[in-house]
Amino acid sequence: MIGFLTMLAAAQAAPTAAAPPSIFDKAVNQPGIGWTLYGPNQSGKQVPATDVPGGNAVQVKVAKPGTNAWDSGATYPTIKPIAAGDTMLAMVYLRAPDAADGASVTIPVGMGGSEPPYAPIATEPVQIGKAWKRYYVSGVAGQAYAAGKANISVQLAGARQVIEVGPAFLLDLGPGFDRSKLPRN
Repeated sequence: MIGFLTMLAAAQAAPTAAAPPSIFDKAVNQPGIGWTLYGPNQSGKQVPATDVPGGNAVQVKVAKPGTNAWDSGATYPTIKPIAAGDTMLAMVYLRAPDAADGASVTIPVGMGGSEPPYAPIATEPVQIGKAWKRYYVSGVAGQAYAAGKANISVQLAGARQVIEVGPAFLLDLGPGFDRSKLPRN
C-alpha cells in the first residue's frame, strides 16, 4: 500500500519547492481510528492491533443481527468537502478475529452521505477473514458533500459477529482519475 500511495502522490501532484507532495494531502478524513458506532445490539472498545498502522483498532461485538445489514455499524466522518465528480478511494483495515481458519464473513463497506437520504458514492461487500487485511472501495461522487457531511461506513448488523475495524483513509483523487489504476479487493 505504501508503494501505491507514493506512486499515486507522484502521479497526481507536481512537487513544490516548499514540501514534497503527500498522499495524505488527498485525505478528506483524519486518518486513524476515528470510528463512531451506531445502532442497536452492538458494543465496541478500542483494542491493540500490532499488525496495522497506529497499532490500535475498534472491536465491535454484534449480539444480534438486525433486519438490515445497515441497522448497526461504524462510520468514519470526513473533515474536508468533496466535490461532485471527484473520484474517491476508501481503504479500511478489517478482520473477523473469531472467524474459523480459512472462513470469511461478508461485510458491506461504503462511502457516502452521513445524513438522510444517505446518498451513496459506492458500496461493496467484502469478505473479511481472521487476519488483518486492507479493503478498498472506489467510486465517483454524484454530488458535492460539505465537510463532515460524508463518511466511510461499515455495516455490521448482518449477523451475530465480532469485527475489528482499524485505520481508515478516504482519499479524494479529484475529477477524471482513471479508476482502473486503483487497488481492488
